[in-house]
Amino acid sequence: MIFASTAIGFFLWGIINTLGYAFYPEYRNLLYIAVVAAAPLLGTLLLPWLSDAFMGRKRMYLLTMSLYGIGSLVIALDLLLIPKNSLQMALFLLGYAVSMVGVEGEVPVGLALLAEIMPAKHRQKALITSPNFENIGAAAAAAIAYLTYFLGGRSYAVDSLSVALMALVGLGVAIVLRLLMPESVRWLGAKGNEEKARQELLKLGAQEDPEAQLSNVKKRLSLKSRFGVLTLWSLANYLTWGLMAFVLADYYFTGAAIYLVMFAANLGASAAGLVVPIFIDKIDTKNYTLISFAGAVLSFIPALWYVVLGYHGAMAFYAIAFINLFFITMTWFVRTIYEPELFPTRNRGLLIGSVRAIAMSAYTVSTYATATFPEWAFVVYGMLFQGVGLAGALWWKAEGYDVRMKTLESLSGSKA
Repeated sequence: MIFASTAIGFFLWGIINTLGYAFYPEYRNLLYIAVVAAAPLLGTLLLPWLSDAFMGRKRMYLLTMSLYGIGSLVIALDLLLIPKNSLQMALFLLGYAVSMVGVEGEVPVGLALLAEIMPAKHRQKALITSPNFENIGAAAAAAIAYLTYFLGGRSYAVDSLSVALMALVGLGVAIVLRLLMPESVRWLGAKGNEEKARQELLKLGAQEDPEAQLSNVKKRLSLKSRFGVLTLWSLANYLTWGLMAFVLADYYFTGAAIYLVMFAANLGASAAGLVVPIFIDKIDTKNYTLISFAGAVLSFIPALWYVVLGYHGAMAFYAIAFINLFFITMTWFVRTIYEPELFPTRNRGLLIGSVRAIAMSAYTVSTYATATFPEWAFVVYGMLFQGVGLAGALWWKAEGYDVRMKTLESLSGSKA
C-alpha cells in the first residue's frame, strides 16, 4: 500500500514536470524556463519541514496531492479556454507552480517514508523502483504530447485533457491508498508519540525477516560530510539531467520530433529503473555509486561525437539521449538510496529537500549562465559536472560505507 501510494505520486510528478518542458517550444521564453526550474523551491523546502515538524508523512501526503490536483486542473482549463498569449502563459505557470509545490514537496516526504517503513532487505529496491515511476510518467506525458501534436490546433485541448484524465485517475487511487496507509512509525517515535507508534506498528505487522542479519555502521561520517557529498551528487544530477532532451534537442529538432526525443530519453531513464533493481542488492553500494557516475561521464562522449562531427541523424540522437539518461538516472538512484538513509528521522525530509534546493537554485542560475552556449559547450558542461559527481563517488569509495542490510538508525544517526 505504501509502495503503491509513493509510486503513484512519483508517476504524477513525471507527468506534471514533463508538461512544463513540453510546452516550452510554444512560448520560447527564457523567463518561462527559469520559473519552471525555480517554482519547486518552495515545495521542496516548506512541505518537508512541515512534515518533519508536526504533520508527519501521511497528512502531508494528503496535502500534496490536493495541491497538484488543483494545479493540474488550472493547467487543463487554461489550455482549453484561454487563447495563446501572455495571459495563457502566466496562468499555465501559476497552475504549474502550484502543482510543482505539491509534487516537489512530496518527493522528500515520499523518500523519507519509504526509508522509514520498508524492511532493510527491500529498502534499496523500493528506493529505486518507486521513484522510477517518475520516469515512466514523464515518458507517458512525452508520448501524449507527440501523438496529439498532429491534431494541429486541437492538440492543446486533447493533450491537456489527456494529462488531466491521467492525473484524476491517479489522484483517485492515491486518495484511497493514502487514507488507508499507516503513519511512519519512526517519525512517531522521533516525536515521542510512542503509543501511536505501537498502534501503527500493529497495522504493519512483522517488518523485518527474523533471520535477516542487520549490522551497524562502525564509524559513521559526520552529518556535514554526508550533506556535502550528497549535495555534490545532486548538483551533478540536476545540472545534467535535461541537457540532451531539453537543451541540445532544440538545436537539431522542431515540432513533434522534440517530443520524440523526450520520449526516448525518458524511456532510457525508465529502463534504468527496471535494470538496476535486479542487481542492487548484489553489489556494494560504494561500487554502484562509482560505476554510475563513471558511466554518466562516458555517456556524453557519443553526444560530443554527434555535435563535433556535425552528424545530424535523428535515430542516432534518440539512441544517444536514451543511453545518456540511462546512466544519469543511475546517478539519480544513488541519491534516492543515500539521501533518506543518511539523514536522521527528526529532520530527514527537510535535509533531503535542502540538498535538492541547492541544486535547483544552481540550475536556475545555470539556465541564464549557459543561454549563449554553443552545442559542444553544453556537452563539455555535462561531462564536467558528472565529473564532479564522480569525484564525490571516489571520495565515498574511500571514506564511505556500503548501506546494504544496515540499520537505518546507524546509517542516519537517529535514535532507535
